[in-house]
Amino acid sequence: MNAHLADPEHNPSFTRGVFLGEIREDLVFPFPELAPEEKESLRAIVDSFRAWASATVDTARLDRDGRFGDDVRAGMAELGMMGLNIPEEFGGLGLGSMAYSRTLQEVGRYDASVAVTVGAHSSIGMRGLLLHGNEEQRRRFYPRLASGELIAAYCLTEPGAGSDAAAIKTRAVRDGNDWVLNGNKLWITNGGIASFFTVFARTDSAVDGGKMTAFIVTGDMPGVSVGPHEDKMGLRANPTTTVHFDDVRVPAANVLGEPGKGFKIAMQILNSGRTGLGGGSVGGMKRLIGLATRQANERHTFGQPISSYGLVKEKVGRMVVDCYTAEAVVTLVAGLIDAGYQDYAVEAAISKIYATECL
Repeated sequence: MNAHLADPEHNPSFTRGVFLGEIREDLVFPFPELAPEEKESLRAIVDSFRAWASATVDTARLDRDGRFGDDVRAGMAELGMMGLNIPEEFGGLGLGSMAYSRTLQEVGRYDASVAVTVGAHSSIGMRGLLLHGNEEQRRRFYPRLASGELIAAYCLTEPGAGSDAAAIKTRAVRDGNDWVLNGNKLWITNGGIASFFTVFARTDSAVDGGKMTAFIVTGDMPGVSVGPHEDKMGLRANPTTTVHFDDVRVPAANVLGEPGKGFKIAMQILNSGRTGLGGGSVGGMKRLIGLATRQANERHTFGQPISSYGLVKEKVGRMVVDCYTAEAVVTLVAGLIDAGYQDYAVEAAISKIYATECL
């Protein structure tokens, strides 16, 4: 019998222990670090991305145009950015959580829309396949996801179900060897370019008691459609849309995990993917610190740079403290995941909240 995820004897959590007044130093010391071979691989990935992004990614133009050019999408795929955490045997780079988070940090330094596109693809869009896909599903989809032929999106949010994921109304009814899917999803990152959707729907009670089930849905299935590009205040180049499912017949072979286990899968995907969001946020902070310090040194008032004033020094100092601590938190959580710990939901939530608020 498997131990409960929150059983401290078998699945310890550093933060849950802190809430109970117990400091499990053995879980966080020594501080996690990449193995030498991982560092070498990461350095090559980061160097290649920097060279490409410096020459290709024009953040102002992306924000102004509100879309990616073909050169950006093709470049991301050619660099392997769409296969960061897919095993090497299927054409991916096979990065662990720490290396993946560090890569997203670098992407976040150049452009938030690019970071969100890569992150939504790998952190949540295809994460269910990584965590719960069977061998046949992985062999069928991994190579095309790694190459960028398929872009992934995560379809959970609905008009009446955001943070309350259990309130979704999208339904799937079993019909022979298929499930017939009907419903609407809202604010789907990558929706406009995705052709691999991880979709969550309520399934009929005869099979699983009316619980939630996770499905792999592809864009070529009849009845799948997307709405117009959302004209957002930020992340404008990322194609965020609604996604609609009208009598979509999904083969039973496309169920992720078991019918009725979809809510647990949805939460595990979000927990596991938060290291990417945290990494991207840290990268954004580092970019902003660079811009802020340049402005502070170049802007002069009363014959001296504003960097000489205590108020500005305090502001920049606080920015650096926030960035430093956020990076430490994100790295620690990714290290726990790489070390094989199962109960990291609270730590992952902390890293997401803290890093985004610091940003």
